[in-house]
Amino acid sequence: MLEFQEKRKLKRLIYSRVTLVVFIIIFAFLLKAVWDVYKKQAITRDNLAKTAAVYEGLRAREEMLSSEIERLKTESGTEEEIREKYGLVKPGEEVLVIVDGDEVVGSTPVSSGSNFWQKIVNWFK
Repeated sequence: MLEFQEKRKLKRLIYSRVTLVVFIIIFAFLLKAVWDVYKKQAITRDNLAKTAAVYEGLRAREEMLSSEIERLKTESGTEEEIREKYGLVKPGEEVLVIVDGDEVVGSTPVSSGSNFWQKIVNWFK
């Protein structure tokens, strides 16, 4: 009989309102901790995606710069870069400037002295 009463006391203690409130509070703290970890994981995932994109951009730039360095290591690449940047020519070479025949340089249509504002002023006279 004593054993039965001990079990009953234990059941009463476990199912009491105070114990349930304590369990609910503990559960709320655990739930908040899990939610905080989830938010941190989402931020970390976003940062990982951004970092991967930056890494790929840097990888492509590294490949471009490596190919540019290889091009500049050759004599023709160095010569081409010097000609492009400084406009230098070899002795005996001449520079040709090709102008499109449709455009006439230095000619602007000259009006007879009446532009838009002069037409408005003349209209009021």
